[in-house]
Order: sequence, then C-alpha cells, then structure tokens
Amino acid sequence: MNAARFALRGVVKSYPGRGNGGTAALAGIDLDLAEQRVTALTGRSGAGKTTLARIVMGFTRADRGSVRYRGRPLEEAPQRRFRRDNQMVFQNPLLACDPLFTVARVIAEPLRALRLAHDGSETLAVMEEMELPPALLGRRPAELSGGELQRVALARALVLRPGFLVLDEPFSALDDLTALRLVRLLKAACRRRRLGALFISHHRRHIRELADGEAVLERGRLIAAPG
Repeated sequence: MNAARFALRGVVKSYPGRGNGGTAALAGIDLDLAEQRVTALTGRSGAGKTTLARIVMGFTRADRGSVRYRGRPLEEAPQRRFRRDNQMVFQNPLLACDPLFTVARVIAEPLRALRLAHDGSETLAVMEEMELPPALLGRRPAELSGGELQRVALARALVLRPGFLVLDEPFSALDDLTALRLVRLLKAACRRRRLGALFISHHRRHIRELADGEAVLERGRLIAAPG
C-alpha cells in the first residue's frame, strides 16, 4: 500500500454565520491521501469538498485537528518545494488565468514564479501531452474553447513536474464528450508521471475512469473512506 502523502486527523473548519460557532464546513475529518494514487472526493454541494481541498493545499487553515505532509506538520513544509510538488487545478480556468497572458505565458508562469530556468521546451512538452497544438501559443484565454482552456490549466499544473494534483471539479463546466476526453488525458498523465491526486467530482463515470478509491462527504463529515 502506498504511503500517505497527506494525513488529515480530526480536521474541523467553521465559517462565521448565524448561531454559536458559525457554520461547520468540516466536522472532524480523518483522511489519508496516498502517493501515486488518485482519490476521488464526492458529495453534495456545500458538503465541504472545496474547503477540504484548500486545507490540503495550505490555502486555508483548519480550526482544529492536524494535517501532516509526508509525516511532518503541513505548516513546517518548505513552501517553495511544496508549491512545486503540489499543484491545484480549479473549476473555472478562465478566472484562474490572467486574461492578458498568452497561452505560452500562462503555462510557463509557475516556472517564472519560482524563478526556474526555462527555454520554452517545457511548455511545448506539456502542450503536446495535453494535445494542444503549438498554434495556440500566442492566443489569449478568451480566444480558446472551454476544453482548450482547461487543457491549458492542466498543462500549467504539470509544467513543474509535481507529484500530486488537487483537482476541484475541473471538468464540470464541459460537455460530456469533451470532459471524458480530458479525463482520459489526465489518467494517462497520472500513470505516466506516477502522480497522486485528490479529484473532486460528482460525475460517476469520471470517478470510475480516473480514481483508485473514493471518499464521500456529507454535511462536513466523511461517511465513506477510500478503500
């Protein structure tokens, strides 16, 4: 069995709201996310899926409980290395991409942000992996279809050669045929690169196609854990 990359224990998160203690988004979550394994996370809207993903990535702090990354408290992980090794793909790539950047700049931006040397070959390699033609390099996000833009977002996440992805319903806005094509591209990339992932989705076919196990959230509680 693969070792846990992330280990959540007793994770609690609430947001301000009516009543004492506000609104509970997560109520005592215990979950392991393994290396080289894709774990699906599903549940109804408002179940706490995105909150859990943001806690895993360190964008949001838990109120109580612990999150360990490769055996150490998440807050002790070297930030530069962590950001290189763990990437997030969002539901709406148009909001996640600078509208003034070209495709080439969007994909290469993580390399620039971490001040890593690059000559454009990395961008071309991940574009080919995501079946994006080089003719798109000079285009801007608004000039792309939804499927092309989401493939650009995946390429951007992969350009750093991470070991783990957090995918927050990345295919929910696409038509079924386009979404399934991207699921299969992502599946091939995960196998080729030996990637682990947390895949948030409500689409049963996508989960069956991509995931090795499934966790289910209901009202902030884990009611089914991945096998």
